[in-house]
Amino acid sequence: MEITKQVIEINPNPIYVKNELGNFVLANSAYAALKGLSVEELLLNGTHELDYAHERDLDILESGETTKIEEFYKLKNGSKVWYETTKTPMAQPNGVYYLLSVSSEITDWKETVVAATESVKAKDAFLTNMTNEIVTPINAIIGMARLIKKSFLNKAQEEYLNIILSIADNLLSLPANIVDYAKINAGELRVEFIPFNISATLRDTVRSLEASATEQGLSLIYKEPATNIPIVEGDPFRLNQILINLIKNAIKFTKKGEIIVSSEVVDTTNHDLTIEFCVQDTGIGMTEEQFNNLLHSLNQPNHSTSPLFAGTGLGLTICKNLIEAQNGQLWVESEPGQGSKFYFKLPFKVSEKSAADEQGQQPEKPMKGLDLLLVEDNQVNQLLTISQLEECDIKVDVAVDGEDALNKARIKNYDLILMDIQMPQLDGIEATTRIRKEHSPNKNTPIVAFTANAHKIDLGRYKSAGFTDYLLKPYNKTNLFLIISKYTGQPLRRKPASKLKFQVEQKPVALYDFSGLGDLAHDAVFIRRMQQLFLDTVPVQLHELQVAIEQKDWEQVTHITHRLKSTFGNIKITEAAEALKKLESIARTRKELHQAEELFAKVQQTTNKVLQVFAQLLQVES
Repeated sequence: MEITKQVIEINPNPIYVKNELGNFVLANSAYAALKGLSVEELLLNGTHELDYAHERDLDILESGETTKIEEFYKLKNGSKVWYETTKTPMAQPNGVYYLLSVSSEITDWKETVVAATESVKAKDAFLTNMTNEIVTPINAIIGMARLIKKSFLNKAQEEYLNIILSIADNLLSLPANIVDYAKINAGELRVEFIPFNISATLRDTVRSLEASATEQGLSLIYKEPATNIPIVEGDPFRLNQILINLIKNAIKFTKKGEIIVSSEVVDTTNHDLTIEFCVQDTGIGMTEEQFNNLLHSLNQPNHSTSPLFAGTGLGLTICKNLIEAQNGQLWVESEPGQGSKFYFKLPFKVSEKSAADEQGQQPEKPMKGLDLLLVEDNQVNQLLTISQLEECDIKVDVAVDGEDALNKARIKNYDLILMDIQMPQLDGIEATTRIRKEHSPNKNTPIVAFTANAHKIDLGRYKSAGFTDYLLKPYNKTNLFLIISKYTGQPLRRKPASKLKFQVEQKPVALYDFSGLGDLAHDAVFIRRMQQLFLDTVPVQLHELQVAIEQKDWEQVTHITHRLKSTFGNIKITEAAEALKKLESIARTRKELHQAEELFAKVQQTTNKVLQVFAQLLQVES
């Protein structure tokens, strides 16, 4: 026994032994010092009050299994010392059990882990802020360049403008790619498995990039598959991301001709299938060596490539990682000067609903239309979002502010809630916090934040409030559909398109542009409703804004300009939208307030022109 005591005592690691009652029978000075006692005092007075681990030690003794834990002791000076402790039950020949506890200090390691975690958080915050700070001005550059393009330009000016648009468009994807690349390196890449329609996803992706291709004088074509592809389970968001990167690369490296996007089923086994995707262009092409260099070193495909086609290869590297994360494969068929065919294969599982349809079985209950709550105080935004959602036969209830949202959320269970962040009285963050805290039918319903302030996004605050995700306004319709599908688990099927279509009318240069509304830009009924709503609501809001400026009610000015900015942004009344953005900023910061009246006058002048055009068009229609 004395030898055992000596062995324990000379060990620098804290050690103790307890009996079946949880009382100390042996301990060394290293452990007793953590309690601020001598070994003798610990053995005499080491009662349960001095030992926070008493109950846990008894549980380990009863289980009979060795347990490893991390724990800390607080010293008299207030500092913490961390240990990794192994607790081992020991059976004696007479049937009596003892517990041996041996600890090794890990304070330095623990502090390193904490510091590394904080560093990762800081890096993530930096990347998020950097992304938002870069994206906002690039969007402004693209918007202004497209406005200039509508004016009378000579051939050289148009070519220069196309270069600006091409470079800006490529820059736009860079921040998001950097964030994704960081996630890939950190092993934080997530892949979803939800039902979705592959053909619809490809169609939407191609539509969203048609304008970019057209600006470069290119045709972007979606080639329908030879055989119908069933509903599958996979990640539509990652597929969309891969395609966007490959198509943008094709646009970037193609001077003239066309880009064709296609997909075909190449292998089927039971309820598994493999689909081969292809993005084909008539661009500059590359050798196999250049392709491999591009993937592994992020170099240029050709050092003689002009600055116009400069790029890092980051998008292609991300595509490769996203594809491999889904057990897929990426390759290219290309020759310099002969264009390229970028192929990738991805495996999918056939959705249960598709399998049931193939066997002629009907589900016990037909798939009901989704019920969504849209919380939005801007009537133009309401009309736009509702019109887009109705394409998928989604039922939409509208709440005009946070209080209205709370009342509706208490009564009806929704599949998803789309919540605007900035609203009068009760904002979206407070409304979401209260929905999560109340015993309402929507306590666990996915809630997606709508926000127009890319540079003001506070992901930590959104998460704390209970938001599931967020979407930037003005949003891309494809992204809206994808995020709804992601959190409801249902692929969105569009209703048959309306036959009443029309070409967007010729308009005065740089006044407005409906093309950003996608398919809705050619929906005559929707456009006329949008124009009538603009006539009915905007003059009233401008009058309220004028009164608020005269009364120096800057809080009210901030609210009204934020709401109007979204309206003007949706239909690209860019000059007024930029003035509203500046007016909102000076009202929020209370700086350069002397500019308020001048900015309002600019908004009023542009708006009057738009109102006049809309009124004339509606009069002709009637």
